[in-house]
Amino acid sequence: MNKPETQLRLALQPPCSLVMGPAGSGKTSSIATYAKAGIECFVVVTEPTGADSLHDSWERERLPLNLLHYTVIPPSTAGWSALREMGVKINNMSYKDLSEIRSGIGKEHMKQWDKLIRNMENFHDHRSNELFGDITNFDSSRALVLDSLSGFSLISLQNAVGYKPSPHQGEWGAAMSQVENVINKLTSDCQCFFTMTAHIEREPDEITGMSKVTVSTLGRKLAPKIPRFFGEVIRARKDAAGKFLWATIDSESDLKNRALPSGANLPQDFTPIVDAYRRRSTQK
Repeated sequence: MNKPETQLRLALQPPCSLVMGPAGSGKTSSIATYAKAGIECFVVVTEPTGADSLHDSWERERLPLNLLHYTVIPPSTAGWSALREMGVKINNMSYKDLSEIRSGIGKEHMKQWDKLIRNMENFHDHRSNELFGDITNFDSSRALVLDSLSGFSLISLQNAVGYKPSPHQGEWGAAMSQVENVINKLTSDCQCFFTMTAHIEREPDEITGMSKVTVSTLGRKLAPKIPRFFGEVIRARKDAAGKFLWATIDSESDLKNRALPSGANLPQDFTPIVDAYRRRSTQK
């Protein structure tokens, strides 16, 4: 009996990868290895210098620019009036009163969340000024990259509270839910390769009581949930000799690998992930 079309499509979905590491560990530069494997890259940049890093890595590897498309959507920056308003409120109000501000501060200026979601519906390449349509219609000749979770998380928080300096628990929960829902959408519905980069921080593990290195995002409750959406969870680093490496085994982090080999000193390269998918897709 033939499987339903949706079930077959999900079974052949290209891998989703989470690459986490500190600033300067090669996370953005490694995106170029998708292009070296012949994959057309679409990058949502949420960091101020992300586009520069992409151009540098493409130039360094002498890759054709027609394999690079990006849109830059950083978190909003506060205007001088919003900074003055925050300063006045912080100076004159108690912590309790600050947390109970219902309308947030400057929420009417928070346009980045809507811009980001609209860009997922119709990807706008800032390099070529072309439109490429809904990212969930991209096929396995393409890769979507969200670079990075840090900027994405701040955009979500700003959408919930603006520049409010002390969000209450419900507002944190709303912002965290937005992040989780979008990641679930991207990892479930994308039919292209999907990668998200993330910075790291050390958080206590509520189950073991030990601390672990995990992704940097909103609150302690969200970070442990994020790796489950990904088939490859990778830790990036730069060694003492200046070499960029990946690890799929690490005593400080919960990592996992399906297409990549197990190891602590792997080259930063998405090619094995692309090759593994191509092998799977040709199997009967």
